[in-house]
Amino acid sequence: MKTATAQTFTVIFLFTLLLGALPVSAFAAGSVQQNNANHSTLAQHYKEQADEYQARIEDEIEAVRNKPSTAFLGRNAKHFKEHVVFKLHQLEMAVEENLEKAAYHEKMAAEQTLQPVSLSSN
Repeated sequence: MKTATAQTFTVIFLFTLLLGALPVSAFAAGSVQQNNANHSTLAQHYKEQADEYQARIEDEIEAVRNKPSTAFLGRNAKHFKEHVVFKLHQLEMAVEENLEKAAYHEKMAAEQTLQPVSLSSN
């Protein structure tokens, strides 16, 4: 019994060492290209989202300009103005955040294309 258990653990241990000693460069090259594509895709996605938010800001401003002047009078005028200002501020923050994320992912994609893959165990 003890011999079979010891042999099993020895085989598992050797198999683990073998997997750890395999050259990783073949796997790393594929993952670097995939990560680079992922960063480029994410950068494009964040740019598109920022453009959509910018279009919503412009639509909101146009809607306020075309609103009848009676909407700016009366009891709810203050709340309406505050709501519009709040929405515009939130959209502007979202645009800035998405542009920052896009710049970050573009930077990461550029760094990954410039770095050579040297993960082999030579």
